[in-house]
Amino acid sequence: MSPDAAPATVPPRHLFRPLLPEATTTLAGYATLLRRALGMTPGRERELPWRIRDLSLSLTAEREGGPKPGYLSDPRTLAAYAWYFLPWNLLRLSRLLPGLDLDIPDGGLVCDVGSGPLTFVQALWLSRPDLRRKRLRFTCVDRSRRALDLGLTLFSGLAGFDPSAPDAPWRIRTVRGEYWQGLAEGAQLTAMVNVANELADSGREPLDIRMERLAAQLADSLAPGGIALVVEPGTRLGWRCLAAMRTALVEMGLGLDAPCPHGEVCPFSASKVRAWCHFTMSLAGAPAWLTKLSERAELGKQRLSLSFLAARAASPVYAQPAIRVVSGPFSLDDAPGTAAYGCTDKGLAVVVAPDGRAPRPGDLLLRDIPPDAPRDAKSGAPRVILEARPGSAPASVPDRGKTERTGAKPSRRPPRPDSGNAAASSAKRERSGKPAKPRPRTARGSGPDRQAGGGKHPGAGKRGRKA
Repeated sequence: MSPDAAPATVPPRHLFRPLLPEATTTLAGYATLLRRALGMTPGRERELPWRIRDLSLSLTAEREGGPKPGYLSDPRTLAAYAWYFLPWNLLRLSRLLPGLDLDIPDGGLVCDVGSGPLTFVQALWLSRPDLRRKRLRFTCVDRSRRALDLGLTLFSGLAGFDPSAPDAPWRIRTVRGEYWQGLAEGAQLTAMVNVANELADSGREPLDIRMERLAAQLADSLAPGGIALVVEPGTRLGWRCLAAMRTALVEMGLGLDAPCPHGEVCPFSASKVRAWCHFTMSLAGAPAWLTKLSERAELGKQRLSLSFLAARAASPVYAQPAIRVVSGPFSLDDAPGTAAYGCTDKGLAVVVAPDGRAPRPGDLLLRDIPPDAPRDAKSGAPRVILEARPGSAPASVPDRGKTERTGAKPSRRPPRPDSGNAAASSAKRERSGKPAKPRPRTARGSGPDRQAGGGKHPGAGKRGRKA
């Protein structure tokens, strides 16, 4: 172990945090806020499940069959989006944002490009009470004026003040237009949620060139020390967009805050494991009304997922060796306990927990890879053995004979690092909730909330949609 590495007994840093109690309560009553903001009648509310279902199929259809730009300007489409995709995205972002170092100063500027109904700003209010005490300025841009206006109404209901008023603590200015019209110099935070994958379909330029230009635009908008946060669906296309932007941002000299614990080449680019980087999380905190609506629309969820990248306009600092956990737990054929894949500056690693208590997806372990670490037979990655936690009994190697006799199926095969065991199948549903029964042949993909992607073989032609 490097002399700078932290002892293995140091607990991991959790990236995804539980919902704050206040956020849980707010989301439980969010349906009332939506009903009032949209002026929903009982008849229109009864139509919601099948309208949500139709929107899901439209968003995951072939490119030529999907919705047109600015489709959220249609009132019924916007209502379906707001009742289903918006709250799921609030839940997902509210789990991510508390784990990020968003040190926005008082009076700071935040640019939110591709805002939709101000999902990112609402999630920031719900999940970061430390920022509510500051006077912040927001510039939010989207193609749909109707979506922006709905977002202002919803935010006002959450925060209890009019964000467009000159003396508002969070002063929100909305702009109807293309994403670049929302970029301004001197931003302490520039957020882009589920936009890059849409831009990947535009023009005939190679994806890397388009993403390099997009990364440069985001970097140019930042004040010194400012952060660019890009969140994408957990699909292969979303990761490809982020990977290209990551390369460009590193070449421009920006430091990577998260999830990358280093600025070296992305391990997934050279890994033997066919995988991409995204993170799954449970549905903890999801309101009952939303899960019931999802079932009625035949879009029931099992997990949430996303891909993201946070880069800072400052010289990169990676103080000590670290491992970012990038999969759910799985079992090994030749070792007790559970394991998970990890991202390091030396490539992929397999983190082994002999007590069966593998770290969570997104956790950061402050330790290095031992130079004599054994190699994993499947992936070729070095294995990092964790110490058992106090009070834990060592787990045993799975008994194949016993499980074969009882008919059980042990999870012996490591999943791709985008998921683990149950997550490997459920992540495919997570782009916005895959129906439990087969879909019509006209649809491809897994549903439209697009922040929760990550199936085994997501096609590059599948659409994403901003939150």
